[in-house]
Amino acid sequence: MTTQAVTKERLDADLQYYINNKDDVAVIVYAIVKGNNAPLRMDIESPAQNGLKSLFLNVINNDILKNEDLTVLPLSSVDERSKVLYHYDIPVPDELKCLNQALGQPDEPEFDFNVHKLEDIKVLLICIGNAERKMTLYKTMAPVNIFSRDGFFLMKSDTRLKEIKEDFFRVSGNFQIIKISGELFVVDLLLIEKMFGFHDVIKKEAARGMQSISDMNILTNMEALNELINDVKYARKLTRVAKASPVINAGIDNVSIIQFCKTYPTLKGRIRFNDEETKISLDTKVSKDLFIKVLMDDFLTSQLTKFYYDSIAKDTLVSEVVGD
Repeated sequence: MTTQAVTKERLDADLQYYINNKDDVAVIVYAIVKGNNAPLRMDIESPAQNGLKSLFLNVINNDILKNEDLTVLPLSSVDERSKVLYHYDIPVPDELKCLNQALGQPDEPEFDFNVHKLEDIKVLLICIGNAERKMTLYKTMAPVNIFSRDGFFLMKSDTRLKEIKEDFFRVSGNFQIIKISGELFVVDLLLIEKMFGFHDVIKKEAARGMQSISDMNILTNMEALNELINDVKYARKLTRVAKASPVINAGIDNVSIIQFCKTYPTLKGRIRFNDEETKISLDTKVSKDLFIKVLMDDFLTSQLTKFYYDSIAKDTLVSEVVGD
């Protein structure tokens, strides 16, 4: 996995190969069952394989390749933007290590109906490719999509309804992660954030951000930020600080940062300081949020209109003109 920035154009080029060579790629489906993170190859009849291949390639084509609003950002730099795919650039939690295994190999372990039930399946790995290239889609299986014989189901048969006596499950075209050309891309960030292992990874990365802030010696109460690490929302923000704070990377001195906090219109009166005004006191949730945004250089001023902006959403914050 590279730590370099990956663009939407590069991802599109990699994905386009599978669309252009649809007839030359095959699909293999693997199940990850409860209590076992090893992929189990599923035996699926040929017509169904072709249907699954078309299903997922159509979703990729329509929702990613044809979506000009999508951008790609590093996962470590998650912000509040929507319509984003996240390039995975931090350590991988245990739940996703199944994606590191080589798929499409001889003598792979198989999903055995004598051992497992459909309701045991928690994840499907959809491997699409050929001898030249492969990509893998990570798809969680919600219990609502698995139907067992504990219920009673009917299906249309000519002009009548007949009972379905076997277990079955529904496969929709959505998925949460793509692995392609050795890189992981997160489609569904909320799912990743619910993973227990991801919390641990983010906390470790956030601790690096905390250390960077501590080294600045600009806060009167570092513990006010330390207590935020257990909140994944704030841990993600602190991870951004560790990876990509323009203020820290540029070596902006504390005097300049404090002066900015005292004079920028949307910050004035919302961040407090010690008596000497040499350090910042984070005593409210708002001040903590604003301080992190300051470190990410989120507050900008248009050179043309002199309006103030939030650099993430580009929403106008104050309409007064900057004085000379």
